[in-house]
Amino acid sequence: MGIIVGNMSHTGMVRAVNEDYFGCYRIGDIDLLMIADGMGGHRGGKVASKIAVDTVREYFEAHAKDNMPVESLIDESLSTANRMIRDYASANLELYGMGATAILLVVKGDTAYFRHLGDCRLYLIRDGKIKRLTKDHTLVQKMLDDGIITYAESLMHPERNIVNKALGGRFYLEYDEPVGTLKLINQDRLLMCSDGLFDSMSDEEILEIAKEGDVQRCVSSLIDEANRRGGNDNITVQLVLYKGE
Repeated sequence: MGIIVGNMSHTGMVRAVNEDYFGCYRIGDIDLLMIADGMGGHRGGKVASKIAVDTVREYFEAHAKDNMPVESLIDESLSTANRMIRDYASANLELYGMGATAILLVVKGDTAYFRHLGDCRLYLIRDGKIKRLTKDHTLVQKMLDDGIITYAESLMHPERNIVNKALGGRFYLEYDEPVGTLKLINQDRLLMCSDGLFDSMSDEEILEIAKEGDVQRCVSSLIDEANRRGGNDNITVQLVLYKGE
């Protein structure tokens, strides 16, 4: 029982700086994976995303043996990261307002735990099908939920990248839903990504590349395809293959 991970981050074909940051760590009996997508000019996004991932890792390293529920570890680590980003921005006023969207995944035994903030996503690929496990915290998603726009309209809406939840920035961090949990079965794949991937590819197109084969090659192919389609944003992907009993 365990996981195999492929991961990669790319600046894309348009942006000068990669403001995404990711981490993949084994801490005790926990596999911790995270992607953060930075926001804010004057290099603030790049700083914020690194603070987010580093702080979460450090929190898990310090507290994973404290018999805390995984859900508590996730929420407390993200709250700590939120505070660290805000404190750093307050001490460096040129970075005021910096923040990061994020997706955090923990695999412990045969259970996956996850929480996201903003529009970083987590997908499950099982039995040749893809299912999104997260719902974007964005203005457009709220408009979609409220019936103001259609799904087709949401895909090309000019404000589709405006988030209403993130670490740091101008947001008050609150958790509106519990930490997600999922019982894993052998050969499940979990795909984490920043918006640079799904802004240029549909879920079905992602599935066609990610559903089988070596996970690192799948990740490379996904990023190559996103760049081939313009690479308008930074692109970060982590693909997890669960090997059960």
